[in-house]
Amino acid sequence: MIFDPEFLLSALRIATPLMIVALGVLIAERAGVLFLGVEGVMLCGALFGILGAVYTGDPWMGMMCGLAAGVVAGLVSAALIVWIPTDQVVMGLAMNIAAIGVTSFIFRVTADDLQQMSPTIDWTVPAWATDNAVATFLFSVPPLAWLAIILYAVVWYVLFHSAPGLLLRSVGQSVKAANSAGLNVPWVRTVALAIAGGLSGLGGAALTVGWVRSFSDDITAGRGFIALAAVYFGRWYPRWTLFGCLLFGIGEALALRTQVLGGNPHLYLMIPYVLTVCVLAFAESGRAPREVGKPYEGR
Repeated sequence: MIFDPEFLLSALRIATPLMIVALGVLIAERAGVLFLGVEGVMLCGALFGILGAVYTGDPWMGMMCGLAAGVVAGLVSAALIVWIPTDQVVMGLAMNIAAIGVTSFIFRVTADDLQQMSPTIDWTVPAWATDNAVATFLFSVPPLAWLAIILYAVVWYVLFHSAPGLLLRSVGQSVKAANSAGLNVPWVRTVALAIAGGLSGLGGAALTVGWVRSFSDDITAGRGFIALAAVYFGRWYPRWTLFGCLLFGIGEALALRTQVLGGNPHLYLMIPYVLTVCVLAFAESGRAPREVGKPYEGR
């Protein structure tokens, strides 16, 4: 059977990295920064996450390494985009290209170590839950998926129901109004990019440590851009962004399941990407934060 509880778990497992990365994109763009370098930041988090898991023997330490790598990449982006400032589109593309080269070099240096260990995150179902289908399903959900859901709740609350979230959104909506209110726009955007980078790196680590359990060149395969598309589909709101990520996860899980039907497997692998394009083409357009993509030159 193509559709069963295991299919749903597979879709959730695939969508989890996208969910975490999309939160980073959402925060950056709510602060008025076009985060096109998300693919490169995610790739760095994917590599350093698996390296951290291998060298420490602890998958959760690997996740922290991916988070740290993302924060560093986010701060580098902030230095170039916010403080110089450079063109946000050019900087994003440059970040993606640089990340491909750097991660490929480090991967080749550490390839032997990576082949010796395949870290996993085990979620053991308690004995008392084995007789209850609902409890078994809940305990079978990967812990990183629960982490992603919790992060969504936290980001939603902070952005729309707290003073720091209001300040961040005001920077993305009107720099002049933020300046008039006495906000330090460069520092707000720097913090936002550090958080966005950390979440993107964490999402990359969730891909390699929590799902694939290995690394290869360009392993993200455009997932950073898919997360970016999910934010646009969600009209810069967490709820619909989450739905867009889950939709892509269902499409990729379906692509993997339908390969048993035979034929060219590459045609099935196109399903999630075609589905994403169709959803974006027919989705209702939203209003982006007004300052997205505009350099700040008011210092």
